[in-house]
Amino acid sequence: MGTTQKDRYEITAISGGKDQTLARLKSGEVLGWGGAGSGRITPFYVDICGKRAESTAPGYVSQPSYYSDISAGYGMSLGASNQQAFIWGFCQVGIGGDKNVFSEAPTLINNVSNISKVAAGQLFFAAIDQAGRVHTGGLNVDRVLGRSSPEINASPAMLPDIPVMQDIAVGDNFMLALTKDARLYGWGSNSAGQLGLGHLNVVNTPEPINLSAKINSIAIGSTHVLALSTEGKVYGWGSNHFGQSGNPSHPYLDSPHLISFSEKIIAVAAGMHYSLALSSSGKVYAWGWNGFGQLGLGDLKSRNTPTMIPRLTGVRVIAAGESHSIAIGKNHLLGWGNNASKQIGDAADKQTTPFPFLDIA
Repeated sequence: MGTTQKDRYEITAISGGKDQTLARLKSGEVLGWGGAGSGRITPFYVDICGKRAESTAPGYVSQPSYYSDISAGYGMSLGASNQQAFIWGFCQVGIGGDKNVFSEAPTLINNVSNISKVAAGQLFFAAIDQAGRVHTGGLNVDRVLGRSSPEINASPAMLPDIPVMQDIAVGDNFMLALTKDARLYGWGSNSAGQLGLGHLNVVNTPEPINLSAKINSIAIGSTHVLALSTEGKVYGWGSNHFGQSGNPSHPYLDSPHLISFSEKIIAVAAGMHYSLALSSSGKVYAWGWNGFGQLGLGDLKSRNTPTMIPRLTGVRVIAAGESHSIAIGKNHLLGWGNNASKQIGDAADKQTTPFPFLDIA
């Protein structure tokens, strides 16, 4: 059963990766723009560092056609369909010992089931099942898989002895997970303090992060973290050389730091060295690195404090890729920043202001 004209562009979720954009429709179908991991059929060998997609139009991710959750990672993407996890894109080659070659057609990940949430990284992934258990697989650089075993290329397996989780996010070889009772755990690489544990040491297995606020959601960039509290306050930590963690006076923060806003924040997103926040009034704030215009402020100048994007209102959902930003607005799917692989449709290659690239219901 295909989409009807009426619900064709009723978008309920978005996700940005290295140079791909995914949008999940109300029907459960998924549209993709950009390079590897977008679901668009591309040649067998793909240069994920420089490939320029020819078409600005989206493509539908192929069978299975309906997804309950999606995640765009570094050249690969994941989706949850019928409580199973699927992977597609360049980086599935050899992950966890799987011999499947590159394919933009979704491939079932074996040994995981009853999946509700997925998170795609670079050559590794994570998933949460219906019982709140965390499963990880892939390359175990800096112990990103959170296991006691140092196995470097590991098949999917469940993490033992951790609380019931409701959400998970991944960065450059590290992960954070959010418990059902609003607490955070982190593990993996910690070279910039991105685990928020007060030190810079690699952490082999999940450890609790000392944060008194109850956390509602998390967002992870390359090496920095944003956490949104149930009260609408934002905390940042990790690398901060562009001010992406919200404190202009320190190159990195190894523990959570409150970021000041003049209004309540309802969502956060993080890309490579930059950050976004969505307010309860539908406004978007941006800060950090701005080399491709991904802050949406009309220039390529970085900002070390949250700055409201002008003339952008009525936003419902935000997402950040490596260097491009996405938002669900009143009548359009909007994008800005890097568009070298046409991950935001027919916008400019460096789109410095929000650009409507798809009409939505």
